[in-house]
Amino acid sequence: MFTGLLLAACSPGSENEMQPKPFVNLDKADVYKGTQSPGDVWTWALDKEQGHMTATWDYGTFDDMSDDITVQGTFETLPSGFLKVKITKTEPVSQEIPTDGTAWFYALEIPDMAMIVKPEGSIKGDVIALVAQGECASIPGTYNYIISAPGDRSEYNPVTSEAFGYLEISNSGAGFSLAGYKFSLDCINGGNCTSTGPINGIPTAKCVGGGEVVISNEGNTVAEGQFTNGGVMMMDFGYGNGGVFALKASASATKASLLNNTYAGVAYMPKNNNDQTVPVQLSFFENDLGNMIGTGYPFSDIEKAIVSNDEGAIVLVDDVINGRVLGSMNFDEFGDVSPMAAALLVNGNKQILILSSYDEKSFAPFILILAKQN
Repeated sequence: MFTGLLLAACSPGSENEMQPKPFVNLDKADVYKGTQSPGDVWTWALDKEQGHMTATWDYGTFDDMSDDITVQGTFETLPSGFLKVKITKTEPVSQEIPTDGTAWFYALEIPDMAMIVKPEGSIKGDVIALVAQGECASIPGTYNYIISAPGDRSEYNPVTSEAFGYLEISNSGAGFSLAGYKFSLDCINGGNCTSTGPINGIPTAKCVGGGEVVISNEGNTVAEGQFTNGGVMMMDFGYGNGGVFALKASASATKASLLNNTYAGVAYMPKNNNDQTVPVQLSFFENDLGNMIGTGYPFSDIEKAIVSNDEGAIVLVDDVINGRVLGSMNFDEFGDVSPMAAALLVNGNKQILILSSYDEKSFAPFILILAKQN
């Protein structure tokens, strides 16, 4: 009897026959959804057991999936804490994303919260800001946001255009209502405040599961978003309309939360002709006058975790209220400064800092997305 059972178990076609492993096991993978200028939507899945990833690149056309590209690759963790993602396959084959080793990604993951991706090699370009899957029930709250993906990066001017603000999201029947307020950077310190006003008229958002939301108008998708239980949110408004990255407001995010912390991530300069994204490190200290100051340095070798000795920027924090940060930045040895608006999220020992400012001479936008290094 037992011999017969053994033979049956080993015979071809048995239910116990080993099935080939999928390239990425979505049942175990960590899934993130994000926004990229000028309104592209990315979905990434990391299978850490196999060291494999898969991603879908939507050009921000939402309901039209005919232009979507699927990317497959392998990844490893570098000494800097960044992941290096090597692209091995695209479907369909795309000249925009070669698989011959000339294109790859660097990514900094804040597990269960967010991931910051820097396209590299022949695909150097705009930063991708992604948010981990969460639960629909954790969505309501107030979020401090920055424009992380300008709709028209060549024309984007955060001084006089919308650069930051806050969103209030509340339950509304089976969905969620969105309202808030937007500001340009010249609103800081009593400036002209060229672009400011309430955010209203957004159709009700529907959560489709896993903290993912869809906003539709007359049957067409006009925005997609992702919320995580850890208090991070992104919203993409489609091609040419850009997207935002946001952190949940909380009284636990204070000025003192920054003290003696070092953050790493990506500086994004949409108007740069050469490299629009630069991996950076930012460390905070308090001077003798009680000012909270952050000094930034670029990585000279992200793979070996080597940070340049050349100071890149200085951040001066005036105040932090419920995670909303206001202050100024300086990009050179001269005294001119630029207004800065940022948001800080403190979730246990995890922290995320996002920032919007501009070069005081060229007025070129400067965006930071950073995570505390534990």
